[in-house]
Amino acid sequence: MLVEKINSASFANGILRLEVAKTNGRGQWIENGNIEIPGSLVANIIAQISTAATDISGQLQPTETSNGNGSTENKKKGKGKSKK
Repeated sequence: MLVEKINSASFANGILRLEVAKTNGRGQWIENGNIEIPGSLVANIIAQISTAATDISGQLQPTETSNGNGSTENKKKGKGKSKK
């Protein structure tokens, strides 16, 4: 499910309900579904989403490493063979 927007949120009967939307080919917002989270788990779910997003962001960002002569250079993290 693609989520580009939260249309509405409600909390009733111990459940957080989020109505989510995405854009269609005409650029219009259309309802894409609902996410329902038990109230007792909302904080944990938000923390897990935040941790996952931070981890992924860290993998996508270049990191600075020392090149041995006192200066730094940018290197991307990732898989692959290094040439020597």
